[in-house]
Amino acid sequence: MSYRHFSLRCGCGAEPSRIDEVGVTDERELVIHWWCEECRKTVYASKSLSDCWRECPRPEESADFDERFLESIRVRLPE
Repeated sequence: MSYRHFSLRCGCGAEPSRIDEVGVTDERELVIHWWCEECRKTVYASKSLSDCWRECPRPEESADFDERFLESIRVRLPE
């Protein structure tokens, strides 16, 4: 399985140490909620599900990613 990660940061620039909740809204958005340890605020990051769908890796990208990953750990596939 391949995936693209979301880069999560608070407005202050800090990354979350843990995610409290993940959900969807009635406006069809993915929402990720956490508490910022740095600035001590509740943070909600959202992204439309249609944007998430468009950013999903394509099957051919997955194969390329898998091959690059295996090469990076020096695994050789049989010819």
